[in-house]
Amino acid sequence: MSATITITVLIDLPPAQPYHRATLDAIRHAADAGGVEVRLDVVRTDELAAGGGPSRLGHGVVIGPGSPYRDPAAVESVIRAAREGGIPLVGT
Repeated sequence: MSATITITVLIDLPPAQPYHRATLDAIRHAADAGGVEVRLDVVRTDELAAGGGPSRLGHGVVIGPGSPYRDPAAVESVIRAAREGGIPLVGT
Protein backbone atom coordinates (compact mmCIF):
# COMPACT_ATOMS: atom_id res chain seq x y z
CA MET A 1 0.00 0.00 0.00
CA SER A 2 1.00 3.62 -0.46
CA ALA A 3 1.21 6.39 2.12
CA THR A 4 -1.59 6.65 4.62
CA ILE A 5 -4.28 9.24 3.98
CA THR A 6 -6.47 10.66 6.72
CA ILE A 7 -10.19 11.02 6.22
CA THR A 8 -12.04 13.17 8.73
CA VAL A 9 -15.54 11.80 9.34
CA LEU A 10 -18.02 14.18 10.96
CA ILE A 11 -20.64 12.04 12.57
CA ASP A 12 -22.76 12.62 15.67
CA LEU A 13 -24.35 9.17 15.79
CA PRO A 14 -23.31 6.72 18.52
CA PRO A 15 -20.64 4.22 17.36
CA ALA A 16 -23.04 1.27 17.69
CA GLN A 17 -25.65 2.92 15.44
CA PRO A 18 -25.91 1.03 12.10
CA TYR A 19 -25.50 4.13 9.90
CA HIS A 20 -22.33 5.08 11.76
CA ARG A 21 -20.82 1.63 11.24
CA ALA A 22 -21.95 1.51 7.60
CA THR A 23 -20.32 4.86 6.83
CA LEU A 24 -16.97 3.78 8.26
CA ASP A 25 -17.17 0.33 6.66
CA ALA A 26 -17.88 1.90 3.24
CA ILE A 27 -14.79 4.12 3.49
CA ARG A 28 -12.61 1.18 4.53
CA HIS A 29 -14.02 -0.95 1.70
CA ALA A 30 -13.30 1.74 -0.89
CA ALA A 31 -9.77 2.20 0.47
CA ASP A 32 -9.09 -1.54 0.35
CA ALA A 33 -10.44 -1.78 -3.20
CA GLY A 34 -8.20 1.08 -4.28
CA GLY A 35 -5.14 -0.19 -2.43
CA VAL A 36 -5.03 2.90 -0.23
CA GLU A 37 -4.13 2.87 3.43
CA VAL A 38 -6.61 5.06 5.30
CA ARG A 39 -6.81 6.42 8.82
CA LEU A 40 -10.26 7.53 9.93
CA ASP A 41 -10.51 10.50 12.27
CA VAL A 42 -14.08 10.30 13.58
CA VAL A 43 -15.16 13.62 15.09
CA ARG A 44 -18.46 14.77 16.58
CA THR A 45 -19.47 18.21 15.40
CA ASP A 46 -19.49 19.63 18.91
CA GLU A 47 -15.86 18.52 19.39
CA LEU A 48 -14.60 20.73 16.56
CA ALA A 49 -14.53 24.04 18.43
CA ALA A 50 -12.44 22.54 21.23
CA GLY A 51 -10.23 20.45 18.96
CA GLY A 52 -8.95 22.70 16.20
CA GLY A 53 -12.07 23.08 14.06
CA PRO A 54 -11.45 23.12 10.31
CA SER A 55 -7.68 23.00 10.86
CA ARG A 56 -8.24 19.40 11.99
CA LEU A 57 -9.35 18.31 8.52
CA GLY A 58 -7.51 15.45 6.88
CA HIS A 59 -6.87 14.74 3.21
CA GLY A 60 -10.62 14.38 2.71
CA VAL A 61 -13.86 14.82 4.64
CA VAL A 62 -17.02 12.76 4.90
CA ILE A 63 -20.03 14.35 6.57
CA GLY A 64 -21.90 11.37 7.90
CA PRO A 65 -25.60 10.91 8.46
CA GLY A 66 -27.30 12.17 11.57
CA SER A 67 -28.91 15.54 10.94
CA PRO A 68 -29.75 17.62 12.86
CA TYR A 69 -26.17 17.93 13.96
CA ARG A 70 -25.16 18.94 17.49
CA ASP A 71 -23.28 21.93 16.07
CA PRO A 72 -24.62 22.92 12.64
CA ALA A 73 -22.27 25.93 12.50
CA ALA A 74 -19.30 23.56 12.80
CA VAL A 75 -20.55 21.56 9.81
CA GLU A 76 -20.89 24.75 7.78
CA SER A 77 -17.37 25.86 8.74
CA VAL A 78 -15.95 22.48 7.68
CA ILE A 79 -17.75 22.66 4.33
CA ARG A 80 -16.41 26.18 3.77
CA ALA A 81 -12.85 25.22 4.80
CA ALA A 82 -12.89 22.17 2.53
CA ARG A 83 -14.20 24.16 -0.43
CA GLU A 84 -11.72 27.01 0.07
CA GLY A 85 -8.82 24.63 0.79
CA GLY A 86 -9.45 22.26 -2.10
CA ILE A 87 -10.09 19.33 0.25
CA PRO A 88 -12.38 16.62 -1.19
CA LEU A 89 -15.69 16.44 0.70
CA VAL A 90 -18.62 14.04 0.53
CA GLY A 91 -21.86 14.61 2.39
CA THR A 92 -24.30 11.79 2.99
